[in-house]
Amino acid sequence: MAGKRTIRIGQPGRPQEIEVQVPETEPPIWDAGTRLNVAGRPVPRLDGEAKVTGRARYTYDISLPGLLHGKILRSPHPHARILSIDTSRALRLPGVKAVATFEAPDFFAALGETDESGKPVDSGAAKGEAPKTRRILFAGEEVAAVAATTPEIAEDALGLIQVRYEPLPHVVDLEEARKPQAPKVYPAGNLPPPSVRERGNVEAGFKEADVVVEGTYTTPVALHNALETHGAVARWEGGRLTVWASTQGVFGFRDDLAKFFKIPPAGVRVISEYLGGGFGAKFGAGVVGVVAALLARKARAPVKLMLDRQEENLATGNRPDSVQWIRIGAKRDGTLTAIHLKSHGTGGIAGGAGVSGPVRMVYACPNVRTEEQDVMTHAGFAMPFRAPGFPQGSFALESALDEVADRLRLDPLELRRKNHREQQAKVLLLEYDLAAKEIGWSRRVPPPEAPATAGLRRGFGMGTAVWGMYGGPPADATVRIDSGGKVECVCGTQDIGTGTRTAMAIVTAEVLGLQAEQVKVILGDTATGMYSPASGGSVTLTSILPAVRAAAEGAREKLKKTAAPGLGAKPGDLELKGGRIATRGGGKSLSFAQAAARLKSSVISAQASRVENYPRMGGESWGAQFAEVEVDTATGQVRVLKIVAAHDAGRTINRLTAESQVNSGVIMGLSGALLEQRVMDPDTGIVMNPNLADYKIAGPLEMPEIVPIMVDSFDIANNVGVKGLGEPPIVPTAGAIANAVSNALGVRVRDLPITPARILDLLGRSRQA
Repeated sequence: MAGKRTIRIGQPGRPQEIEVQVPETEPPIWDAGTRLNVAGRPVPRLDGEAKVTGRARYTYDISLPGLLHGKILRSPHPHARILSIDTSRALRLPGVKAVATFEAPDFFAALGETDESGKPVDSGAAKGEAPKTRRILFAGEEVAAVAATTPEIAEDALGLIQVRYEPLPHVVDLEEARKPQAPKVYPAGNLPPPSVRERGNVEAGFKEADVVVEGTYTTPVALHNALETHGAVARWEGGRLTVWASTQGVFGFRDDLAKFFKIPPAGVRVISEYLGGGFGAKFGAGVVGVVAALLARKARAPVKLMLDRQEENLATGNRPDSVQWIRIGAKRDGTLTAIHLKSHGTGGIAGGAGVSGPVRMVYACPNVRTEEQDVMTHAGFAMPFRAPGFPQGSFALESALDEVADRLRLDPLELRRKNHREQQAKVLLLEYDLAAKEIGWSRRVPPPEAPATAGLRRGFGMGTAVWGMYGGPPADATVRIDSGGKVECVCGTQDIGTGTRTAMAIVTAEVLGLQAEQVKVILGDTATGMYSPASGGSVTLTSILPAVRAAAEGAREKLKKTAAPGLGAKPGDLELKGGRIATRGGGKSLSFAQAAARLKSSVISAQASRVENYPRMGGESWGAQFAEVEVDTATGQVRVLKIVAAHDAGRTINRLTAESQVNSGVIMGLSGALLEQRVMDPDTGIVMNPNLADYKIAGPLEMPEIVPIMVDSFDIANNVGVKGLGEPPIVPTAGAIANAVSNALGVRVRDLPITPARILDLLGRSRQA
């Protein structure tokens, strides 16, 4: 049953009251008028000490009696047919306990992998015959695996496996793959049907425009490079499987294994107590999880399979590249009349190259058309990568908008203010104000009329972030209080390094009148029985915290009933605050521990499940980022001096980890803007830089001053009022930096990364022109 409640939304100090439909089981909503004691403050990570002292156990740290070590043999060819695999020499090597081969054409279909049409990968169908052997589709794809008593023996055994390949024509270049005569990745070809969306009429919109700009922007393939590589430790015991995994979703990992091995999900336990990052590449069991379990079953012993950095960069995912042609029309006052985007990109043997989210979501424009197409190539498959498609799309959109502003001689900030969407008006305009003031936007001057030719040049740029609110049910949590006063909060969710563990403790502590460090959090284990979605798409806290709070409220009510007789009060007259239970307005009180000691059982607990988001409530998370850069026109070196990032995520639960999320997004966005790009050799079809020596990521020398600004905003869709924050901070960074560089030089940056060579080339071509 649901009933109407009056809640306060908007910004603190300027709330407005509205009525919303809320399930009767929901506790009082933390709205814009609610004042909290723990939530919203900067709380140090509960697992911080464990991580810096080495006590935290990651998948790599798991060691079991009789543990074997797994290694995977990978194809050296970007496209080939496996004719035969001979493992006899490897099996005879002392210390080798199991060998698995993957020449069967349906092996990856059993993993649930499909082609671009959604059909299981069928290697023989390319020639029209019934498949007998598997077709390799990219260099680095898995061919066989071994388990041995030491990693060195396992590595030696790989060299003893003899594989006969029939090399086939390949294509890894994006533009070459689009040509009709290009080698086919799949039987249907390399060009799936494009995705076309339109609102309004762009042609009519361009006719209304006083100025029209267009340009082509490119972004490269980027690699996830989480600090911890993919890995799993698998153990079978009497038909039951336990896996310690580096995963963003323990329940999805469990379900994949149950499906592959044809056993009930209850027969699989997946544990991920600590994770060294994922960024979207660690959903599901994947090849690593299945192969570890397969080897363990064959060897009848536990097996650890951890990828090295090269494997990580060949076969675990990437962010697709993009070529974006964008055309924008505007009135003289800056009002947008039309946006037309055409884009294509490759996610290797997978799709996922769409980039139109920012064009469709960020600014108010009545006429928008987007046309997007995946291009298949013989390269490693794409996986979701922090805000999939949005950093690429934002770079092109924000750059083109600055070009419109330059043509109209308008301040780029005023152009964006002019075209904000009504839904985000208050919070985004506030973020613009706060960030612009902090960066010193008033110091910005228009770009030089002629390209800069000498000396150091300063420039300013900006961009806008957006991300939808995707969190919701199902998610479950339990809160327990024992007679000794100890509190546990239990949820199966995983903490991927973002501070989920601490956020759960904060919400529980807020409800029970405690401090976060007084709450023990149990997570990252399917055996808890408390379901949680995978951590990606900025859904974790929005999904689980409402369930955590509801469970804590249930436990609180039970404790109040226990304490009430001793205080001579009704349960409804009691409040929990400052580690005590007291009658409202003062009077008698008990410490939390004293109240717990009066329990009639050794423990009380309450379980709760996440309810649906409140109807017509909960909007996007927004952000505004401003960058100041310095460019050396003699060397082409770009130095980012300062980035200010103002973001909202509903109610900020932990200001310390929220600011950390913003900082990390800015750093990752800066790294992509200046350094990152996967390089492939078109002749051999191999990745040339699958390591952290040649694949550059930002380090201390590239770090600017970063100023995160958290803006509380309440468009409440759940009892906590929280929204996602993982994705938005990476979205506008590259665009803001590119706009700052263009502002400094008077030449438009259209390609990422912004390397010194590209800057010098831009200046050289501009001088020649």
